[in-house]
Order: sequence, then structure tokens, then C-alpha cells
Amino acid sequence: MKNIIEKRLVNFSVLEGNCEATFQNGGPYWHLCTPGQYTELLFETYEDYRFIMNTIAIVASVHRITVITFEVMSNHVHFILEGEENDCSKFFDAIKRRLSRYYRTIGRFVDLSAFTCKLIPIEDLRAMRIEIVYVNRNGYLANESHTPYSYPWGCGCLYFSKAQFGQIKYSELTDLQKRRICRGRPAVLPDNYYIIDGIVDMASYCAIKKGMAFYRNAHQYFSLLAKNYEAYSEIAKRLGDDVFLSDDEMFAVLSLLSKKEYGGTRPTMLPVKDKLHLARKMRTEYNASEGQIQRMLRLDRNVIAELFGK
Repeated sequence: MKNIIEKRLVNFSVLEGNCEATFQNGGPYWHLCTPGQYTELLFETYEDYRFIMNTIAIVASVHRITVITFEVMSNHVHFILEGEENDCSKFFDAIKRRLSRYYRTIGRFVDLSAFTCKLIPIEDLRAMRIEIVYVNRNGYLANESHTPYSYPWGCGCLYFSKAQFGQIKYSELTDLQKRRICRGRPAVLPDNYYIIDGIVDMASYCAIKKGMAFYRNAHQYFSLLAKNYEAYSEIAKRLGDDVFLSDDEMFAVLSLLSKKEYGGTRPTMLPVKDKLHLARKMRTEYNASEGQIQRMLRLDRNVIAELFGK
């Protein structure tokens, strides 16, 4: 038994050392995000999402940055990037310019003034692990009909999963097919960029292997994906995100709070004053939305509005 424990400790040390070396040998790293709470709906149709996905691929190919992971939601985006701060800013600015042209082309007015980026440095391995998971879980949390592996508009579906394989190389497309992908003059993309159903394969241009190398193994990644609410709370506050836990996850947090403070009484059975106390904690400590608080504590909408000064 002693030998088994010693071998596990040695293996843990080796794996952790490899992860640390991967982190230290690269960088600088950034979490690029945009403020969803201030931005109007950007992506409504399949074509909107197809355009932004291809735009990210095109812009990534000409800027001196590495995309480790990203997720696109209906009115905001998250990226984990490697590169100099100025290059990361230029990368986002190029995406925004192409997006502006796209809306003009289709005759749709969209105010992009609030679509601005915040670059937050990722300074150690622990932070990198949490930030990647935070980004990868963002899409399916925003859309409850999806799982981490069914949400198509980001790299979360590729982490510790079978990589997508493109149907055809971009270089093998006809000029017309390239124009449809680029919505205009064909871009010059690397020969190893593949296409899946008219969208550039994310595995072609995102450093998925590097992103996974920050974790000791798949087990560690999935443990973080399913847990660590407190860490996500801190990230959400820092980024200004509206919601970061699904209803199921928030219910688990609420149950723990109720057990700790009220001896296990079901939250919905508590007196109103105690429900209001929990509501404040859900809001301030876990960034719960008003809708989540109302659903889980069965509070009247007017009571919620009054509680939070609306």
C-alpha cells in the first residue's frame, strides 16, 4: 500500500510539473470578454453565428495571438488568448470591424458601441485552469437546451473529446465557396484549415491540445467543470457577467446555504425574512439572476424588485 501511495504521489508530481512547465513556457495569457449586460442581441440566426465563427478563424490567422478556447453567446463573447496585450486588442478590433460590415451588408442596424473588450491577465496555472473551464461552460449555461458537448459555438465541445475533423480543406474549395465562407473577397487561410458545413473547423486554428495540457488529466478538468462554484463567482464578479451558474448548480448552492444557516430546512419552506436573507447572498456572493432567485425561493416578482431597488 505504501508503495502504491508513493507511486501516485510521484505521478501526481510529474503531471503537475508538466502542466506548470506548459504554463511557464508560454504567455502572456489573457481572458478577453465583452459586457453582455450592456450589449444588444448580436447573433440571432444560424447565419449570424456562422459569420462570427468564420470571422474568428479568419482574424486569428493573421494576428500574432493563439486562441486557447472561446465561446460565442447571443450578445457577448469570451476568449482565452496567448499573446501580447496590444495584439489581443487588435485581434478583437478586427473582429468588431468585420462584424460592423456584416450588419451593414445585410441591412440590419446593430449598435456595437457597448461591444468592447476587457483584457484580464491570467497570471498562474490555477487561474488558467479555472478561467478555461469558466469560458467553456459559458455557452451551455446560457442555453439550457445544450450540454458542454452539444453547444456548437465555441471550443468547449472539443476539450477532452474526440476532435472534430473537417470535411474538406479550405484550399480545396472553389472560389465561390470561399467567398460564401468569407462573405466577400476570399481570405488566404493556412492549408491545414478544414471546413465543416461551411464553417472553419475550430480544431484547425485553436490550440486545444495546449489548453488541455494545463490539466493533469481529463478527470481534473471535469471535476472543475462540475464544481468550484466559489471560484466561478469571483470570476463572474470580476468580468461583470450576469449569470454564471445553471439552475441545477444554483439549487445545489442554495441547499448548502440553507443547511448551514437554517439546519436543513427546504429553502422554499422558510419564512419570507429568511428567504430574503438567502436572496441577498445568492445575488452578492453567487451572482444569481433575479429570475433564478424568484424561481428557487418562490418569491413574488415585486418583492424581488423591491429587494434589489427596482
